[in-house]
Amino acid sequence: MSAAPSMKDTLKFDIEVIKGPHSGLKLSFAKASVSLGRGPENDIVLSSDPRVSRQHAEIKQRGNEFVLVNLSQKNFVMVNGQNVQSEPLTNDSVIQIGETEIIFRAEVPEVQAAPAPAAPTPNPVSFLTPNPGPPIQQGNPFPTPVATPRPQQMPAYQQPRPMPSMPNPSMPPAQPMGYGGYNPPPSGGGAGPAMGTMASPPSGGVLANPKVRFYGIVAAIGLAVWFFLFSGNSKPKKDANTFRTSALSMADVAEAEKRSQELLTVKKEKYDSIQYRRAQENFIKGFRDFQQGQYARAREAFQVVLNLDPDNELAKRYFHLSKIKFDELVKFNMIQGNRYREKKNWRMCQSNYSNVMTMLQHRKDDPSYKEAKQYYEECTLNLEGRY
Repeated sequence: MSAAPSMKDTLKFDIEVIKGPHSGLKLSFAKASVSLGRGPENDIVLSSDPRVSRQHAEIKQRGNEFVLVNLSQKNFVMVNGQNVQSEPLTNDSVIQIGETEIIFRAEVPEVQAAPAPAAPTPNPVSFLTPNPGPPIQQGNPFPTPVATPRPQQMPAYQQPRPMPSMPNPSMPPAQPMGYGGYNPPPSGGGAGPAMGTMASPPSGGVLANPKVRFYGIVAAIGLAVWFFLFSGNSKPKKDANTFRTSALSMADVAEAEKRSQELLTVKKEKYDSIQYRRAQENFIKGFRDFQQGQYARAREAFQVVLNLDPDNELAKRYFHLSKIKFDELVKFNMIQGNRYREKKNWRMCQSNYSNVMTMLQHRKDDPSYKEAKQYYEECTLNLEGRY
């Protein structure tokens, strides 16, 4: 069993009553446990609220958070519109006890994040300076090997790679030498070919290969034939995004304005009708009952809304939620009544079974109503026999 939090670890919180007989009440606490109820022994006394039990609820500190616990066996507690027995509280949570609504504000300390570990500093790695090698002599593409002493053999990945020699675009390409090293000058004198002679195609390149040129010609002829056969038959499709004439555009605008006016007329007739106003009033009433935990009355109000406005999606949703909450509340009272009956606490079991009978008074054929009535009579007889 964990020890109670010390004064040093106790968190502070404030409460403010925003609705009910004690509206405007503001209190601050620095305690690990604060009780709420109608009795004067509580820390938060709600003596003017008749629907509050003598010891109704308690706010407990659990670590760095607060938890609201329902201590009443007859009345229930709601947090943010939900019926709870034990619920963690957050900042600005709304607690409802009877007709009193309380805003809870806590000062929870921020948890500082641990500093990230510093990145390890990489160790410097010493690299050997590569040997630049002997100089290259002019006119000799291959350097003359010179025996130089090497202190240590370098690994293959650390040895320098020779840079490829870049061609000089200002110099003419080298021509093949003739027999005996003599290159005859071109016929006709001068730098270019002689007049009346056809210049030979440059040697080398992709087009020098006759097969490549043949297949290129065949591909060009095929593309020309395909374009001639299919381009003539294809009709240009009408683009939906092209600009329309001014007459057509004005006709579309007039049609759109007409449809908008019709929709506005229909909506105005709907919202100005008495039926719609009645549906809105019943929806507000049902939503208020749903927030106060009166799920049976909320379901009846939402049913009226659906009868007047069958397409109201919010009314359908809250009608379904009211039914679920109502069934859960009936089940909860039945479980509590059975538990007190087993413990022979006749007064409490009588109270729980009476709640079930009151909630199901319009459904007397329901099995839960019959079971609650039978156990209610049993608890009443045992209670009367004790006095």
